Amino acid sequence: ANTFANGRCGPTNARVRCHLGLKIPPGCELVVGGEPQCWAEGHCLLVDDSFLHTVAHNGSPEDGPRVVFIVDLWHPNVAGAERQALDFVFAPDP
Repeated sequence: ANTFANGRCGPTNARVRCHLGLKIPPGCELVVGGEPQCWAEGHCLLVDDSFLHTVAHNGSPEDGPRVVFIVDLWHPNVAGAERQALDFVFAPDP
């Protein structure tokens, strides 16, 4: 509660982040590219985190933590050939 994460940009626009709200107390805020976004428990929110974004939890300690499950997905504008090239470039070492 009463926490704020300074603005940051994700490393790439080749992905979209899917935020699944698991526990969203009152007073939680996500702002992406200057636009407020709304988490909701049990619902997904798709975010391009390559834009400047901030996170805040303005609730009380009694509200508990914000819990969000995050999954990275390919951005829909990334073509199949580009995905293959990125998979090759960023493949883990054997």
